[in-house]
Amino acid sequence: MADDREVVRRLEPYADHLAFVISDAEATEDFFDGDTWDRAEDTWRIAVERHCIVVGTARYDHVPVTVALMNTPPEVESLDAFDHVVEADILLPSGRMAVTGATELPNEGEPVPLPAGRYRVRVVYAQTDRRPVRCDLDGVGDHLEYQLTMWPTDADLGVHVLKQGPSPWAY
Repeated sequence: MADDREVVRRLEPYADHLAFVISDAEATEDFFDGDTWDRAEDTWRIAVERHCIVVGTARYDHVPVTVALMNTPPEVESLDAFDHVVEADILLPSGRMAVTGATELPNEGEPVPLPAGRYRVRVVYAQTDRRPVRCDLDGVGDHLEYQLTMWPTDADLGVHVLKQGPSPWAY
């Protein structure tokens, strides 16, 4: 079977407050606020609003993020190589996705252009030797890469953990 994965971007957002956010770059409502984490299950390691997904990180630092866009849902391959895998939905009506730190507004980063619509996002937490250019090598926390694989979907399928990582997982 042919792989229709296209690597859109490799990013290094600053995960202030142990999180980074993917969101619609033009969203003015239903994006990350102070209550988003309160509505999330701790085991998810993510928090979800209609126009954003907040990804909890193992480091308060710049973190490596890979974004891949697919035309169809990927097959669920062996998850043995990953620490944690979770899926959720996001609505990106502007066709411009932002990947920012938790205290940045969606319009503060360089947007990733993609077709407007609803996407299913698989968030993979994987050990990595990759270090961001501005990374604090002496900082606390595991060095993880956050792999975001996205594909269009018509339905909101909610949050689903495909592989539960160990707990506690950070520090």
